[in-house]
Amino acid sequence: MRRSENNSIMKKLMVPMILVMLIQTGLFFGTILWSGTLNTMTHNAFDILNQRVINRKNYLQNEMVQRWSNLGDSVSAVNNEVESYLTEKNMDLAHLNGDDSVPSDLLERLSDDVLYLLRKNSVTGAFIVFDDLNENDSYSGIYLRDTDPESNSVNNSDILIERAPSNVTKSMGIPMDTWWTPRFKLTEQSDFFFKPYEAAKEHLEIGWQDLGYWSRPFHLSEKDLEVITYSVPLVIDGKPYGVLGVELTTDYLRKLLPYDEIATDKQGAYLLAVAEGEERSFDNVIESGPIYKQLFGDANGIALEGKEVYESNYEITRSERYNEAAVGSVQYLQLYNTHTPFENDRWALIGIIGKNDLLSIVNHVKTLILISMGISLTLGVVTVIVVSRVVTRPITGLVRDLKSSDARLPLRLGKINIVEIDELAKAIEDLSSNVADAASKLSQIVDMSNIQLGAFEYRKATGQTFCTGRLFEILGLEPLSEGGYADTEQFKQAMLSLEKWVESRTEHAVIFRIEDEQRHPRWVRLESVEDEEKVMGVAVDITQETLEKRKIEYERDYDLLTNLLNRRAFHAELKRKFASPAALKVSALIMLDLDNLKYINDTYGHDYGDVYIQYSANALKKFAPYNVVLSRMSGDEFYVFIYGYEDKAAVRRIIADIQREMLSTVLPLPDNDSVKIRVSAGVAWYPDDAEDYETLIRYADFAMYMVKNTTKGEFKEFDRASYEKDAYLLHGKEDLNRLIDGELVEYHFQPIVEVATASVFAYEALMRSKIDTLSTPLEILTLAKSQSKLYQIEQLTWFKALEAFARLKAEERGAKVFINSIPNQVLSERDMKLFETMYAPFLGRIVVELTEEEKLDERSMVLKQHYCKQWGSQLAIDDFGTGYNGDGILLSLTPDYVKIDMSIVRNIDKDENRQRLLKNLVSYLKPQKIRTIAEGVETKAEMDMVISLGVDYLQGYYLGWPEAEPAALSESLKKEIRAARDHVHKVVDS
Repeated sequence: MRRSENNSIMKKLMVPMILVMLIQTGLFFGTILWSGTLNTMTHNAFDILNQRVINRKNYLQNEMVQRWSNLGDSVSAVNNEVESYLTEKNMDLAHLNGDDSVPSDLLERLSDDVLYLLRKNSVTGAFIVFDDLNENDSYSGIYLRDTDPESNSVNNSDILIERAPSNVTKSMGIPMDTWWTPRFKLTEQSDFFFKPYEAAKEHLEIGWQDLGYWSRPFHLSEKDLEVITYSVPLVIDGKPYGVLGVELTTDYLRKLLPYDEIATDKQGAYLLAVAEGEERSFDNVIESGPIYKQLFGDANGIALEGKEVYESNYEITRSERYNEAAVGSVQYLQLYNTHTPFENDRWALIGIIGKNDLLSIVNHVKTLILISMGISLTLGVVTVIVVSRVVTRPITGLVRDLKSSDARLPLRLGKINIVEIDELAKAIEDLSSNVADAASKLSQIVDMSNIQLGAFEYRKATGQTFCTGRLFEILGLEPLSEGGYADTEQFKQAMLSLEKWVESRTEHAVIFRIEDEQRHPRWVRLESVEDEEKVMGVAVDITQETLEKRKIEYERDYDLLTNLLNRRAFHAELKRKFASPAALKVSALIMLDLDNLKYINDTYGHDYGDVYIQYSANALKKFAPYNVVLSRMSGDEFYVFIYGYEDKAAVRRIIADIQREMLSTVLPLPDNDSVKIRVSAGVAWYPDDAEDYETLIRYADFAMYMVKNTTKGEFKEFDRASYEKDAYLLHGKEDLNRLIDGELVEYHFQPIVEVATASVFAYEALMRSKIDTLSTPLEILTLAKSQSKLYQIEQLTWFKALEAFARLKAEERGAKVFINSIPNQVLSERDMKLFETMYAPFLGRIVVELTEEEKLDERSMVLKQHYCKQWGSQLAIDDFGTGYNGDGILLSLTPDYVKIDMSIVRNIDKDENRQRLLKNLVSYLKPQKIRTIAEGVETKAEMDMVISLGVDYLQGYYLGWPEAEPAALSESLKKEIRAARDHVHKVVDS
């Protein structure tokens, strides 16, 4: 519920004024943003950074390309000197690796060229290295260093020899450095030598100018200065023999990168770095400026964020070593030509500055704008609040007077000299008077209407409690109010005294069951609502409503004829019982079915049938005290659940008592006649048979079903083996209906092979169910018989079998088709005409195969013989020797074929009794021109034996499996049949 302050006049005044101020402030701030002033300032900051870095990059690039790496004269001079030396000595390049003294002599002649290169290019070092690896894993060469190339000494006293043979050091008269050695010790990491040298060997077509290589920082020896080098291969006649190069110490290069030019407060840094290809992860070459250490510590490289924040400016990826935001202006140096071996080494000069330092002016301007906005808003809000309070104070006083007024007295409000407000106060006074009159009238109307309703209201601010006149009468309390108002403490005590009558309670309502002196109950519902200001309640007499509701609930849960629980209530009760399995202990669920109810209804009328049901229920009610739940499920079915016993013996005693009581109950009938109550019952046990009540009901139902269909009038316990075998008879009704209605069967064809020709003579159409719960034809027939639906199965068989046969290939349709027919069923005249119309081309190929499950019906047999004669089709007896298809059937009809049951064929090759039986049968049938078919042939030995005994046809898995599209006989099988047949002929002939 909304508080009244949410709509106060002060709020109505303040909100629009503050809103106007916010809009003005927003327009001011938006103008600055939308005008692009801050963006322009930001771009200017980045442009200044870019320009400074570009200028420094251009200077550094010019030095590296135009001066330091300008080795053309020196390369030519060295190559000429080497060629001259080799000519004088009558040698070639191969001799440079032969005699250690040869390179030393040559180096002595080249020392002036190296010194000249050092001075000319103003570098900190120059060197030449020959590829003359000796047994000490070292290379000959000269390495001179001048740590201060900007000042030159006349006598070369500012130069030190780092590497050179002793004869060279003597001839040059230059001192040796502390780390001097006569030869170069190179490793795989000595890129300054190996990279240009190997490139020259791999790229003979490229000139030495494009094979130059700028190295990463390294130390010539462990404690030497850190340097970078530029080196090129020395090549004569396409054969590299060494490298010539210059050196620059990182200390010298650092002087050329004045970081204080990036930012006036020296908060910038320069980084000369190298990246591979298009990568944005850089390896450091030289860094200058303390800000680098502050941002990145000892990191040997940096990584740039993927997206530019501005032209050539990237955010530098943070890591555990640095966490402050920094921006780098990246300007790449063009040190290599395209399509050269080292073009992927991208050297870049990166100007680095903290993002906050770069944008300090922009941020300062933003801060000033926000401060000015904050001050303006604060002053404006304070002014609005003061003005609003001055305006609303008289109105607030008026509201206070209104709240403190006594509702029992006429309302009088003072004037505040504001015309509109004074008029409102007058209107409130008039309204108060009118409401009082209306309330009085409403109370009178409620009293006159005789509605049992009372109400109260408790005001928290005043502590007053208002009650209507009937409230106390409805609640059965003594009247406490005078003039509509009650003493609050007395009212609370009176309400507490009602707690003993509470029947139920919800969040906002309480149901009381109040008894008078004669203990007659009344039901009262008290609903209450509470907010911050008051508590309101309404009491209603709901006695009539409650009695009607309970009557409806009883009729919902109880069978009106027997006063036993109905199906819904019984299931609900069992659900509650099974929620506490420990209390059930050993229990039993009994399903009873009255055996004679139909007879009573048909003979004496349904009134006596109802009395028969009531007598049965009364007999069961006698056992209600023995932990028994009773229910009437339907017309003649009852459920009894016995629970909470320690063993089955105790429960069985109660079951026996129930059976005796039912049998001893006699219903008197007209004409001084009487009939005993007779019931059939099934019993299922908890927990042995099942642990949930739904399964128990199903098992008890099955046990009762078995009694009803065998020996009526008994009590039978559930048998699992019987259930697993015959459960489908009880529960398969819907599945059978679904199978018939949806025609959920298909037919597979098993070949019947003629012995005389070793070819397929016919196919038997075998039913296959598409419903898992009805997996075999026997189950379908048994269930159909129990449901009186054998005709539907016969109809389904004829139509679906021929439908499947008609889909076979032409050569397969040329054979006959055996259709299993139920002996006591025949299609109606209408269905038979439809069948003849649909499958006229195939009628002459049909062989009607009479199954053994049902007894032959004379009328059905006459009709089937008539149709066979009319169509030119034939008749066969299935599974001769089992079921109803015994010797007697041969006397009542003359079939064209007799199919010998597989029980005779199985293992006939090993059993002489079976052999004699089949031989006698064949000898009996052949003179009558009745042909024999051996069913269930599964081995070659069985096939050979039945052929030898004279059968005409073969059928079984050995000949072929039933398939929707039957496969052709294999040639090997045909040979086996012919061989067995020919063997018989030979024996006969001999």
